[in-house]
Amino acid sequence: MKSFLFSLLVLATCIPTSVLAAEPSFADSVMRARVLSVESAGERAVAGTDLSEAFQRLSVEVIEGAQKGEILEVENNAPTALSVGDVFYLHKVSDEFGTQYAVGEPDRRWVLFGLAGLFVLVTVVAAGKAGALSLLSLVLSFLIIIYGLVPALSSGGDPVLISVFFAIVMLAVAMIMTHGLNRAMWVALAGSIVALVFAAVVAHIAVALANLSGFASDETVFLNFATDGAINLPALLLGGILVGIVGILNDVSVSQVHTVIEISDANPALTKKEVLTRAMRVGQEHMGAVVNTLPLAYAGASLPLLLLFFGSDASPLFILNREIFAVELIRTFAGGIGLMCSGVIATLLAVMFTGPARHRDRIAI
Repeated sequence: MKSFLFSLLVLATCIPTSVLAAEPSFADSVMRARVLSVESAGERAVAGTDLSEAFQRLSVEVIEGAQKGEILEVENNAPTALSVGDVFYLHKVSDEFGTQYAVGEPDRRWVLFGLAGLFVLVTVVAAGKAGALSLLSLVLSFLIIIYGLVPALSSGGDPVLISVFFAIVMLAVAMIMTHGLNRAMWVALAGSIVALVFAAVVAHIAVALANLSGFASDETVFLNFATDGAINLPALLLGGILVGIVGILNDVSVSQVHTVIEISDANPALTKKEVLTRAMRVGQEHMGAVVNTLPLAYAGASLPLLLLFFGSDASPLFILNREIFAVELIRTFAGGIGLMCSGVIATLLAVMFTGPARHRDRIAI
């Protein structure tokens, strides 16, 4: 209960009242619609190119939004073909030339909700109470990002300090919710924070030396225009790196602290040096296994980009030097450094401040 109340208190301090009261500004221009019939379909040339595009003329019914119940004739030239019964988002644009309708993306919510439900079910069945608490802490972390981190960054504050602060908050929430208020949790949290700060220093130096502009993606360009350049994009890039490694720091630190505890409990006669040696053997195996996590996660997210450059005749070194790749490499290396440091630091702290059960208050501090 203490853990739950703590998390609610943290969340409450992060949510500005203006966000809670906000209404969607696109309610009158974005509607959900259902395809009643496909009137015609075909292909046509794309002006100025040798390419062609598929198109459909659809009869649709608006099922949600300002024009609910209306029957409209619209053209679909989006990459995704629609069939009778499909639900999608319909965009309405009105100007001096009249009203135009554009077919947007399909309604994927049922797939997302279904997969999320399956994820929750599998997690709870496999991990039990700890899994359920981890899911709750995950939800709280996303709420902290949406209602705390994002508004704070939008206000024009220092992205590095803001990101470090909220990364620590998310670490604390995740660990307290999942593991409770006990000595092991505090030791793991301390190790994670030290590793996070060290990774922040390394990433900051790397971003500065690499002379990264922060304009590696389209969304950062749009953000710069939307905020009139008020946000420091290189610092925002650094903040994103820190938030991205929070979860892996939590994993390694908690695992190493509990490894030390279990070794100490199994053989209370062991010296601290012996406990450290055995715990680091386990830690090295663990860290060796998870070192692939960050690089493969980023590679998977960037797979279309990798395929795009695969067909280029540019040299590999030139491609790696491009900011869009350099950002991911720095993100990977800084995260990996933080990962390794968290394992070593958490193990050292656990050996120093925990011991066999008879010498340790494992309930609360």
